[in-house]
Amino acid sequence: MKKLWLAAVFLMPGLCSNAYAEVNFGFEAGDTSGWVETYPQEVGTISVVNSWNEQGASYIPHEGNYFAVLETGVVGFTTLSQKVSLRGGDTLEGWAGFCCGSEVGYPYSGDNGDYNDYALITILNGKGDVVAKPWYADSFDIGYGITTPDNQWTGEYVSFGPVQWEHWNWTASDPDSYTLQYQTDQGGDYEGNSYAFFDGPVNEIRTLTSTAVPEPSSFALIGLGVAGVFAAHRLSRFNAPGTPA
Repeated sequence: MKKLWLAAVFLMPGLCSNAYAEVNFGFEAGDTSGWVETYPQEVGTISVVNSWNEQGASYIPHEGNYFAVLETGVVGFTTLSQKVSLRGGDTLEGWAGFCCGSEVGYPYSGDNGDYNDYALITILNGKGDVVAKPWYADSFDIGYGITTPDNQWTGEYVSFGPVQWEHWNWTASDPDSYTLQYQTDQGGDYEGNSYAFFDGPVNEIRTLTSTAVPEPSSFALIGLGVAGVFAAHRLSRFNAPGTPA
């Protein structure tokens, strides 16, 4: 009888396990395997590196040995995306940063002030609808040129420095096949590229922290599994030598 209970218990983890299967979320493969790369009409680059030092800014991995760098291009987003199946209560998390956009004016837009480079994280549901934007940064977070009422730059500049690693997270309210997108955009101009940085947990299991309760159907499967174990045991007793068939 003790063996039967052990068999029933071992059935439960398989029936209750998470359905997600994220791949290379922290880019520890040293490349973008598991991700889909999408580029703008011109320029735009995607790379996986172990350090980044340009334009007076410096980044190293938040976890592990690698992270992704997305450079803006012309006309359209530079995008890394990956599909992941989540249950209600599963939480995605990671880190993001942004650097080097410096083409905005304040308090007036200035000659080039409407070209606000930006980066963001979007999450789409199975229908392709955007359900969340858990992280966003743009040129105003880095700095701006002070402008006059006639949209002329005064020659003065306010600098906040690059956006270093910021933690982001998002919890799914419903079970679905979601798409996680890392994106950056040039903002309409053709010069002064910006860069977005993305990293995830080294341990892929930590990518999702589940607070979900098994679905009723899972409990039903568990019950069927347990009943099957006991039924098989009962039949084996009847069919054993010396017992009625």
